[in-house]
Amino acid sequence: MIQLIVPYVEHGGTDKRSRLLAAALARVLGEPIEVINRTGAVAGHTAIASAAPDGNTLGMITGEIGMMHWHAAVTPLTWRDYTALAVPYVEAAAIIVRADSPWQTLDAFLAAIRADMVRGSGSPDFGVWKFALDGLLERTGIDRNHLQWVPTISGEEGIARMLAGEVAVAPVPMVEAPELIFSGQIRPLATMAPVRHPLFPDVPTVQEAIGVDWSVAHWRGLVAPAGLAPARRAQLLDALMQVRDDPAFTAACAKAGYSLGWRLGDDFERYMDEDDQMFGRLIDAR
Repeated sequence: MIQLIVPYVEHGGTDKRSRLLAAALARVLGEPIEVINRTGAVAGHTAIASAAPDGNTLGMITGEIGMMHWHAAVTPLTWRDYTALAVPYVEAAAIIVRADSPWQTLDAFLAAIRADMVRGSGSPDFGVWKFALDGLLERTGIDRNHLQWVPTISGEEGIARMLAGEVAVAPVPMVEAPELIFSGQIRPLATMAPVRHPLFPDVPTVQEAIGVDWSVAHWRGLVAPAGLAPARRAQLLDALMQVRDDPAFTAACAKAGYSLGWRLGDDFERYMDEDDQMFGRLIDAR
């Protein structure tokens, strides 16, 4: 049996995507895959990296691996501690507020945070959703100290804190809470994707909303511990290519609103390296 470690909470966005991929991969491999939640970005990523590289332990790591080690007190782990297999999922942040928020547009929200402090939530301090909003503020000339961040372990928790009135904004993907958007409880002001999301065609991109070219993609990728035998890696990559080309898997992702942006093997490795260098430059600039 293969164990797939997920460094985030059960029923969260990464967990749901991991289980969908695990089911499809298990069918191709003919091997059962058990999803195990090792909640906590550092704890979960560490558990994956420290497992035996025998092909029986896989992990769903996220773009945070390119950010965490730049914060010295968080973890020394980098993408080099893993064997890259595939990135199926790539999602963009969105600026989301409560339905009763006074901000009807992204421009109005930015005007408010330019003038005063605004509380936000949706990831750890070193997480990509904080970086997404932080970077937008920098790009638009707004003091990043005007964002008071409340750390969480998931985007869903950030949405919950916003609904509870603890924070005013959650810069997380819209697919983390589609039912709340469709029911009118929360309102996305703009997406940080280069194009509009097919499930939310009325939500503009940042470029469309304010004329600023700013997009942030957050990936979730399947890895093994560093040192995986080449033959086992080749077997897993072949199976993942079959999943990529499976219309049923693609349709299931589309139904759930999950954006796909496949990168396999060495291409995934280069992607992680590019991300790591970008985050390092941005974090050092602080």
